[in-house]
Amino acid sequence: MKAFYNSLCINCKGSISDSRLKTSGLCDNCLEEDIKRRDLIVKRLTKRGNMKEYGILWDFWRKCEEFSEFFEKIIGNKMWTLQEFWMKRLLKEESFVIVAPTGIGKTSFGIVACLYLASKGKRCYIILPTSLLVEHVRSHMETAVKRLGLEVNIAFYHSGLRGKEKKRSMEEIEKKEYDILITTNRFLIRNFEILPSFDLIFVDDVDSFLKSPKNIDKILMLLGFPEDLVNKALAGEDVEETRHGTLIVSGATQRSRRTKRIRLFRKLLKFELGRKPEFLRNMKDFYKFVEGEKLKEETLRLIRKFGDGCLIFVPMNLGREFAKEMHEFLRNNGVKSYVYEKMEAGMLRKFEEGDLECLIGVASYASPLARGIDLPERIRYTIFSGVPKFKVVLKKSEYNPSKLLIILKNLKDFFSEEERKDAEKIIQRLRRAVPLKKEILEKIEREVAETDFERYILNIVKEAQSFLEKTLTEDFLRRIEESERILLKPEDGEFALFIADPVAYIQASGRASRLYPRGVSRGASILLVDEKKAFNDLKRKCRFFIEEMIFEEYDEEKAEEWFERVDEDRILMREIKEGKITGRMRNLIKAGLMIVESPTKARTIARFFGRPSRREIGNLVVFETFTENYLLDVVATMGHVFDLANTPGYYGVLKIGENFIPVYDFVKRCKKCREQFTEFSRCPNCKSEDILSKKSIVDALREIASEMNEVFIATDADAEGEKIGYDIFCAIAPFNKKIYRIEFHEITRRAIREALKKKRRIDENLVDAQLVRRIEDRWIGFELSRIVQERFGNKRLSAGRVQTPVLGWIIERCREARKKKLISLIKLENGLWVELEKPVSRDLGEAYVEVKERMGKLYPQPPYTTDIMLREASRRLRFSAEKTMRLAQDLFEMGLCTYHRTDATTVSPTGITIAKEYIEENFKGKFEGRSWRGEGAHECIRPTRSVDMRRLIELIQEGVWRFPKKLTADHIKLYDLIFRRFIASQMIPAKVVKQIITVRIGEDEVKHERIVEVKEEGFTRLVPLKVRERLSAGKYRVVSVKARRVPASFPLTQGEIVSMMKERGIGRPSTYAKIIQTLFERKYAFSKKSWVINSILGYKVFNFLSSNYRSYVSEEFTRRLEAQMKNVEEGKADYQEILRGVFKEMLSMKRAEIS
Repeated sequence: MKAFYNSLCINCKGSISDSRLKTSGLCDNCLEEDIKRRDLIVKRLTKRGNMKEYGILWDFWRKCEEFSEFFEKIIGNKMWTLQEFWMKRLLKEESFVIVAPTGIGKTSFGIVACLYLASKGKRCYIILPTSLLVEHVRSHMETAVKRLGLEVNIAFYHSGLRGKEKKRSMEEIEKKEYDILITTNRFLIRNFEILPSFDLIFVDDVDSFLKSPKNIDKILMLLGFPEDLVNKALAGEDVEETRHGTLIVSGATQRSRRTKRIRLFRKLLKFELGRKPEFLRNMKDFYKFVEGEKLKEETLRLIRKFGDGCLIFVPMNLGREFAKEMHEFLRNNGVKSYVYEKMEAGMLRKFEEGDLECLIGVASYASPLARGIDLPERIRYTIFSGVPKFKVVLKKSEYNPSKLLIILKNLKDFFSEEERKDAEKIIQRLRRAVPLKKEILEKIEREVAETDFERYILNIVKEAQSFLEKTLTEDFLRRIEESERILLKPEDGEFALFIADPVAYIQASGRASRLYPRGVSRGASILLVDEKKAFNDLKRKCRFFIEEMIFEEYDEEKAEEWFERVDEDRILMREIKEGKITGRMRNLIKAGLMIVESPTKARTIARFFGRPSRREIGNLVVFETFTENYLLDVVATMGHVFDLANTPGYYGVLKIGENFIPVYDFVKRCKKCREQFTEFSRCPNCKSEDILSKKSIVDALREIASEMNEVFIATDADAEGEKIGYDIFCAIAPFNKKIYRIEFHEITRRAIREALKKKRRIDENLVDAQLVRRIEDRWIGFELSRIVQERFGNKRLSAGRVQTPVLGWIIERCREARKKKLISLIKLENGLWVELEKPVSRDLGEAYVEVKERMGKLYPQPPYTTDIMLREASRRLRFSAEKTMRLAQDLFEMGLCTYHRTDATTVSPTGITIAKEYIEENFKGKFEGRSWRGEGAHECIRPTRSVDMRRLIELIQEGVWRFPKKLTADHIKLYDLIFRRFIASQMIPAKVVKQIITVRIGEDEVKHERIVEVKEEGFTRLVPLKVRERLSAGKYRVVSVKARRVPASFPLTQGEIVSMMKERGIGRPSTYAKIIQTLFERKYAFSKKSWVINSILGYKVFNFLSSNYRSYVSEEFTRRLEAQMKNVEEGKADYQEILRGVFKEMLSMKRAEIS
């Protein structure tokens, strides 16, 4: 037993130990014995008259068992894990959206859900997209009703009914004597007035349903929402809670925008539609260089080699004509193909049934062949007959703002620095001008402008034309022709620019790799490269969307091996479709809950695989997305959930025998003054009763955990994160037994995947160390704070074993700064200044200067650790430690940088690859990978992608990268600092010439060393050096002597304070900034320019503590405790033994106070 948690007993809501939470979830007062079996628990509680909340849980568990048995009787198989997940949400009467692959049993679940509720006297409505499906579902349900002898009446209607059957169906529906109604969407639109309210509505195929947006209003009213309430919600007004039925929507939307009507789902039913997973792909991307005229022959050869089930894409610049040529060529050579230019259900069916071997389309995001087709069983591979690219003619007289924007965006890297700045200003203005209506564009082309907006457009177009006229010189065009990724070709007296289209490639190739019940199907893409430069451009751009995407050179043997695996997946798909599924397949896609601390981190993770759906449980927002093997719900706790209570025992710590057991309670925060506390029902600071308690978060986490197959605690990868994780683990343990700890040092798609593969148990050594840290802080810090508060009559004051020594350093340095020393500044006739720390005569005459030169290597510095980052951000950017950590936290949570609390300089192989990619592209030949191995569990602070500051800004402006939080100028400045330091650390050293200058003035001698020439640039290409003018040896006249009184020392900067904390072994990466911020908040110190100055109050408090309690606020005491806690983390020490020592220290402090 490590701790007690108030209010977590699942029966009486009383205090309970962590060990009980991990087993039954019931406290000693409810049940003396710790029993695991639920039926025995129910018997004991009933016998003792102690049944409370557990009875509700028991009823729910029994309903789940009943539904499971009912499902097996109807379908003939046990439920899949995802169906179990949906069942639990249905039985909680929660409305939700089902996003799952074809074949997982969405419609089967809807059928069983309706039959189950109908058998309980509830009325249900199934809405389907086609008459064929209505007939199929009706037949299936009626068979089940007869077989099981259910008293359930089913009514149905579809356009295929004729004569008497049609009339009879309408009469039944009008009488409203049915339990289940099955119709198409069209029926709802035309016959809404004759429909009653329903307890459950199941909508299959959300896109089809949303073709008529007003269907949403109708559905909501059928669920029991009054029309006036729906209209109020539509107008954006607040609406009161009302009892209503349940809505289950099957399928993710591909086309819907977040219109006012779609937002009604969130406003009234607490869920939001998502989109199908966009970037889930299990592909091999092969490439092969082919001469343009041989594209058709090589395409034919590949189809003959690998067979049918293929989509062929031709580049936009070759267009439909080439697609038709390809079709004719393939058909003449015996391949059954078809040019698919618009949505044609008949041709799609022919392809699906094998009558067509391949479909041909244009590689474009808008192409119907590249989007909207979901045939995972049929589509095995894609062939790109040419690199996906489009053409823009490089006309200096171009009037179309969209084309001008494309031209400038793709050429700006080749402009001079000044020209690039001008280009970026024009690009920003052009972005505001597009897209443009056709009629306005026609006016602009005629140079007619009648409105202010048209005049603005014409002005910016003229500005862009003028800029291109000036910059598109022969020399410039030659530079472009020499580049490795910009394809420029002469065409009809002008130049055409060919631009790779990564979105078209990713979207189109993704048709061969889709989500299915086993995960993501394997697929292949073969890119026939007709233009090397366009291919280089495509590779680079694809990485901005999918960082782990790699193109592999085509090798026949490797391709054959991969196609064998591709076909294994297709066999499995057919078996699933035919119902030949085995028991082992049931759990391949599971429902998982990922718990993080921050909403920003939750949004970043959820967006990796497309736009997530969203639901709300109380105050908790849940983002739902798919990974390869999980339907993943991602939630944020918003920091710590529990903290030490103030009572009972010794400041919230009980002494039981020889052990100390802390008591934890929910963290509460005052919404008015932001004060944080645990036990009070109103704010102890401002007395407000407007309190936010983490109890609502824990209740929601328990609710979600009870639905899931597995839970992943993904709090920060340090001791503090481990303790937060342990608290969450204990809180939800009674509701889920498969709880794992995962950690990642960067938030990228690759890191998330790896973390899910390396799930582990909670590291209790780290938890124990954090328990010691928190209890020690409470016993020593709380006690010292109480003493200081009483001594100075101020309840806002505090003291601690780290903040007090740091305050002492600040005071000592300020004392030194008040002392003055005399220096002499001497200027020689060659411009050299010399400083002597003593007064000298004004008539010095001459100085002798000796100069030696030596060639040497200058090596880059290692990447940032937390302390060095704080110091450099303070020195270079004038950021406070608190601000730097806040910005770094955001960069980490948005997936731009690795974890920012680290004392290691180590670079992982992934980091080295990122650096190599950037350096080889921008500074060819300057890469020299270094791992910088150092102590510490984490990696250094580095960027997660090979994207510099300028490219980052472009990707944001172009909408390629979107973040859940606004990236400010300060975020970008810090990112640039981290990026440059890291990339420089992976570059070759610079070869420099240094001058060692010795100056003799009378009896005094002063030495200088400075760089006067860079012989060979290395890392200095990215981090320029200050190169000084060469000096010559000789005798020089002294032209000036100035005497100055200067401080003997200067006050500390925040960066220097952090460095001292690291060097002296007090504090940790996670607390450096907090310590300084606490000193500011307590008014012990303040910032002046870049210096930290102590206040009079700070001086008095430090003097009082160092005079009376020196042994508790000394550096030695802190260092000793930090070493002990590290031993606990490493499993080398018993944390209870250390707590016993700290307890003695606290008692000793109390005795010192009394005496």
